[in-house]
Amino acid sequence: MIVTRAVFRDFRNVEEETIEFSPTVNVLWGMNAQGKSNILEGIYLFARGRSFRGAHDRDMIRQDASASGLGVSVEREGEKYPVELIAELSREGKKRLLRNGAPLSSVSEMIGNLRAVLFCPAHLSVVNGGPAERRSFLDVAISQLDPGYIRDLSLYRAAYSHRAALLRRFSSGAEVRTEEWEVFSEQMSDAASRIAAARFEYVKKLSLHVASFFEEMTGGAESPSVSYKSHLLGGVEDGYDPAEGKKILFDKLTSNIEREAAAGSTLWGTHKDDIRLALDGSDARLFASQGQQRSFALALKLSEGEISREKSGEYPVFLLDDVFSELDANRRKYITDRLLGRQIIVTSCEPSVIPGGEGAARFIEIKNGSVAGVR
Repeated sequence: MIVTRAVFRDFRNVEEETIEFSPTVNVLWGMNAQGKSNILEGIYLFARGRSFRGAHDRDMIRQDASASGLGVSVEREGEKYPVELIAELSREGKKRLLRNGAPLSSVSEMIGNLRAVLFCPAHLSVVNGGPAERRSFLDVAISQLDPGYIRDLSLYRAAYSHRAALLRRFSSGAEVRTEEWEVFSEQMSDAASRIAAARFEYVKKLSLHVASFFEEMTGGAESPSVSYKSHLLGGVEDGYDPAEGKKILFDKLTSNIEREAAAGSTLWGTHKDDIRLALDGSDARLFASQGQQRSFALALKLSEGEISREKSGEYPVFLLDDVFSELDANRRKYITDRLLGRQIIVTSCEPSVIPGGEGAARFIEIKNGSVAGVR
């Protein structure tokens, strides 16, 4: 899978631009605040459905413009014609999405048409941050491979929201019927059982690939492990039983209402789950050095790409936002060597950070939101 072309109109600081990409290494380079990361943000919008910076759609529209348009052409292995994806953003909050000219009814319909692995310095938080960062990593990765997972996340969040409203009513002294608690607890438990099962299976694969990448990077000097931590079941290295998880969660949600009302939040569910990242048996968040944490984050992202290939039959596009400036020369070379033959789009202030220099990549200079030169 490769992105052959990206088109932007009134997106961030890009007034109007079309960029052609090589199927191998592409370097978007230039001074800071010229629009390099904006271009990656626009491409990744089609993979995830929203900005990786957490921006609202209206915030990505160029200043003084009322709307923004962007599109990508995606070539997929075994398909004769490219997939053309278009997104139109407006300040009113409406987003129009099209695939090969046909309107899509939701963001979830678009996800999966372009699969991309994004790696930026902020992703160190997957290792040294809190559980929410690691859950987000799983949710983004799995969603690109499984439309059913997106539906389950949506069902879970809707049931969670309804149940939170019941808790607020109950806390204010209003009566809440048993049937109301049960219906939303049932919906939460049902979706949660499938979410946890998908996460568990993904983490099993993740652990194997992370170990392999660490073996290559360190020569076996360090031993990593990745395991899924269910909030209800604890460590589930030996297997996750969806039926058991559903029953346990339903029982918790229907028998501890007073405790949750006092806390003002839902205390049980997959929104509390985590991944344990360990290095030589110790929690990587607490005991790994900064260099080891960078290696762990890199291994997780490379593993995401491998699992995507196993599931779909082709590699995703790799988007690296100012990553090489954070890595030493050995890790930079490892990335380019390991991703040889796959499409990479990198942002950098200095093209010299790319191992191999001239001839190793397509260099696209970005200045004031426009392409200033290509070599």
